[in-house]
Amino acid sequence: MRFPEAPVPPEEVFERLREFEVQSRFDEFDRNLFDEGPHLTSSSFLPFGDDVRHQVVEAYTRFIHGETWHTGAGAREMERQVISMMGGVLGNEDAVGFITSGGSESNLCALLAAKAGAGRAGRTASVVLPKHAHYSFFKGCRMFDLEPVVVEHVAGSPYRVDPDRVRDAVRDDTIAIIATAGTWPFGTIDPIEDFGAIAAERDLYLHVDGCFGGFILPFLERGGYPIDIPMWDFRVPAVSSVSADLHKNGMVPPPASSLYFRDESLLAHAKAIAPPFGTLAGTRGTGPIAASWTMLHLLGIERYVAIARRSMDLKRAIVDGVEGIDGLAVVPDGKINIFVVYSERFDLAPVVDALNEKGWMFVTNPVPEPVAICLCTMPQNETSAEPFLADLAEAMPAATPREGAPGGVAVRYGEASVAGAAYENVEGSAAVNTGEVGA
Repeated sequence: MRFPEAPVPPEEVFERLREFEVQSRFDEFDRNLFDEGPHLTSSSFLPFGDDVRHQVVEAYTRFIHGETWHTGAGAREMERQVISMMGGVLGNEDAVGFITSGGSESNLCALLAAKAGAGRAGRTASVVLPKHAHYSFFKGCRMFDLEPVVVEHVAGSPYRVDPDRVRDAVRDDTIAIIATAGTWPFGTIDPIEDFGAIAAERDLYLHVDGCFGGFILPFLERGGYPIDIPMWDFRVPAVSSVSADLHKNGMVPPPASSLYFRDESLLAHAKAIAPPFGTLAGTRGTGPIAASWTMLHLLGIERYVAIARRSMDLKRAIVDGVEGIDGLAVVPDGKINIFVVYSERFDLAPVVDALNEKGWMFVTNPVPEPVAICLCTMPQNETSAEPFLADLAEAMPAATPREGAPGGVAVRYGEASVAGAAYENVEGSAAVNTGEVGA
């Protein structure tokens, strides 16, 4: 495409923008089950949704031309207040930190702080992390001359980690342990108290990736949602930093994540290696900061609790429906609003294709094998559960039998299963499976 020689008439520009909006499927956000869209919408359960979303967009627009340099004094104060407010929710009234462009930047900055704090800037070192850790950590290890020491899952589970294996993986050059509260895509929580004990024993930096869980787990706990949530935040004494995405369960328009350090000394390490703020970005727009500050104030804990509860209720509606469809199951033990639908008897690839043709948007995962459907429920999905389940049930006859299905017999859709579920929903115990599950 050539740069236009003369100005293009506004009506033509905006007509093209409308076409791009249609291409982007902005009018189909209720069919997006992968954490994209306006997130916060009104319903009988959340009647404030649309008004708050529009007010947050106004705040974003009012600060859209600012940067965190000369015109950033107000934004820097809003940022400080966001970190202070949410730090208290995460169990540390003295937390310090900053707002970033996304979870990847938050996690990368934590790695930098860990390396600087260990006195290994400019030298190689290692980081211990479970196999399911977010890809940003592996990206960061390549960028920052760190070796990822990967801890495999317990046999038969795609997410459970034995803390003893983590302890055994620590080396003399290890600078940090990575844990996750709200794993992608299973929604589970690593045994962070156990990881904390190891970090304390070995004087290691412990970072918790709470990008998905950070803005829902505290509010589920405060609202008394009927789910067992283990300790995972700054209440675990050895936790050094926590990342939490404002543009996920925080309901803020992207791009906006946040990184919280236990104290000023840890933040100073980040600033030393990535001056002046500790962020990877030098120029930062103030729109996301203003939107974050506004969202926290307009929602308060009360409304965040309501949003968290409704997101989980929407998840429960889909999970219950999936469990009523022959041949399907949900990976257990998830604590937040992301979850995985799979089958031990069928290849779901044709089902995925059929759902995509129906307009459903989600991602897939190779674990559990051969392909699993990864879903995330947000308030925007208020009307999604029933039609999605209907389309899923309608598509299941297209599923192809898996060779070597449990029991050694490939079964067709609709026939009785010859084996039990691949994963037992047993809290705190190793999952049972007919074989090793891995990527």
